[in-house]
Amino acid sequence: MLLTQFRALSMIDAAGVFLLTNILIFLSSILGCWAMGRLFPRQRLFDHWEPFSPIELGVAITAVLINTAVSVVGWLFWRADLIELRDKSVWMGVIDMGLMVLAMDLGMYFLHRIAHQRWLFPLIHKFHHRHEVTNPISLFVLHPLEVSGFGALMIVFLLLYPISPLGLIGYLTLNVVFGTLGHSGVEPFPSVLQRIPLLNLMGTSTFHAEHHEHPRYNYGFYTLVWDRLFGTLDPEYWRRYAATAIHLTKT
Repeated sequence: MLLTQFRALSMIDAAGVFLLTNILIFLSSILGCWAMGRLFPRQRLFDHWEPFSPIELGVAITAVLINTAVSVVGWLFWRADLIELRDKSVWMGVIDMGLMVLAMDLGMYFLHRIAHQRWLFPLIHKFHHRHEVTNPISLFVLHPLEVSGFGALMIVFLLLYPISPLGLIGYLTLNVVFGTLGHSGVEPFPSVLQRIPLLNLMGTSTFHAEHHEHPRYNYGFYTLVWDRLFGTLDPEYWRRYAATAIHLTKT
């Protein structure tokens, strides 16, 4: 019923819903970074956050507006039946979410490597790497072409794969969580994670922080899978993770 009502909205009303949603995501990510900085002061990856600047705040707001526009385009494709949302079981929704995470991670890995090519890096991606030390808005400090490229990649996946609403919502939620973690400047996960199969393939805050410090490594976003497969995982990653992560002790 809710999807039917959402599908019947006018484009202006849908754009308003998406704008409000993206503003809330933006504010939630900032609040999440601040909260993790307060909750995990001993797990800091950097001594300080990158200072805020007016131009970066303007770029972050532009990213929110572009994300809104991408959402409207996806909604229009859905209304035109080019994107299909299928009712599936909860388990199929979880599988859908996992497939989208892996597919988007692969696509983002290659787009990220392309953005680091010598001829392209100064034109587009260098702006994001002004933040060797991140701050709560670093996730949104991206060139407009990068924001648009990520949105286009997501729409291409949805055009090719009929996903469940649960799987799509789950993926979008994880995307914000991983983006916030990766730019929070703290490592909230325990050191034991590196010894747990599958979980040790998850992209951590340390994983992305190292990319900001050593741009030749760690191009993935959600997982270490593609960096391990293609030989671009920072050789210092596990040592750095073990040194920063929470060490659980028996009482």
